[in-house]
Amino acid sequence: MGATLANTLTAYFDFIWMSFLLLGPMLILGLLLAGLIHVFISREAILKWLRDDSLRSVSVSSAVGVPVPLCSCSVVPVVAEMRRKGASRSSCMAFLITAPETGADSILVTNAFFGFVVAVVRPVISFITAVVAGVFCIGLIKDDRGAVKPDTESHESPDHDLDHCHTVHDPLISDKNDCYVSPSAMKILMKRWLNGLTTVAFIGRFGSWIKPVFYREIAGEQAKKSGKAVETNRVAAQYPGLDFKKIVRHIMHYGFVEIADDILFALLVGIALGGVLFLVIPADMMSNDYARWLSYPVMIIVGVPLYICASASTPIAAALVARGVSPGAALIFLMTGPATNTSTIAIIMSRFGRRFAAVYVASVIAVTAVIGITIDFMLLATGFTVSVNLLPSDSHAIQFIQWGGATALIALIIWRYRAGAMRKGYHEMMSNVRMRPSR
Repeated sequence: MGATLANTLTAYFDFIWMSFLLLGPMLILGLLLAGLIHVFISREAILKWLRDDSLRSVSVSSAVGVPVPLCSCSVVPVVAEMRRKGASRSSCMAFLITAPETGADSILVTNAFFGFVVAVVRPVISFITAVVAGVFCIGLIKDDRGAVKPDTESHESPDHDLDHCHTVHDPLISDKNDCYVSPSAMKILMKRWLNGLTTVAFIGRFGSWIKPVFYREIAGEQAKKSGKAVETNRVAAQYPGLDFKKIVRHIMHYGFVEIADDILFALLVGIALGGVLFLVIPADMMSNDYARWLSYPVMIIVGVPLYICASASTPIAAALVARGVSPGAALIFLMTGPATNTSTIAIIMSRFGRRFAAVYVASVIAVTAVIGITIDFMLLATGFTVSVNLLPSDSHAIQFIQWGGATALIALIIWRYRAGAMRKGYHEMMSNVRMRPSR
């Protein structure tokens, strides 16, 4: 009995550690990409493409939502803001689906567990689901009488309807909601920062006999002669009080504090549940045809009301596939779990109306179920298999990266735990487990 328990615990913690080795590098990179996307993609430019109820607007909205790392609850106030700024209902529905179902972090985590092919297929399926839902929205919701209720809330507001504990977002510029910085402005600000470092190094190296005022006067004359001063002044007027270091701090804070605080607790829960499922589910459970067909509605029943982010759902899906659950059934869980939960559905109903919420939920369920079953039939017909990677790499270089990523992830978890992120994540998850009445 003691030996069996010891072996079980050893297998469980092996799964946990392998998950950290696989997740670490990808998740750290994904959080960095989340910060870069947040700063270098303009919300106003996006909305120019989303005002019409057309296939083009739906497709653009679906594509934009794919790399954006938002959970199924935090995406609601963002979509409400999009709607107030003139985005069409169909575009809002498409964004509501792709943003929580995928993200830069979850795509890289999927690549770690399932490989490159599945990492590409997952956002493609999310895109198809969103486009189909948007088209249905155009056809079934033709009137605009149930438009989103006006309010002053946005994704910058700490007190939205979901009563979550998301980190309060401070924009780069206080009088602007959008944190967008153009690449040309970023280039100028970076050059100015580097010039400042060069100035400090030059003065420190050659002594105090060079007066800083005199050096700045010479540098200023050279900049004016080269025409750079005008461009620098234009950037300073467009982004008052902004410099390169502030932008970099904002990128890092958004990715490794705000997004990390939203997903880390749920990610740990997902890894822990994945280890439990990996041990509890018999390897031959899905050998029966009835069990295979039953897995599809079970994944829908579990995935729709459950609150779980895209990254956290991935290790659970990996454990399911490793224990014989079909890739199509696991895909249904990967899509429905992040896209829907009871609280989000209630808020969507209150903001957009019952018909909108019904089309949204029905589209997610129907399209993902059809695609999941189709993928399983295609795999059976072609003989291809979807393998799950639960083992470390044999390459020393990759092992070094995996250990470095796992160490960085553990350090990030400890840091955010000390900041209270895990407690906030727990309360957030509990608030979504309980069905809340709409206000």
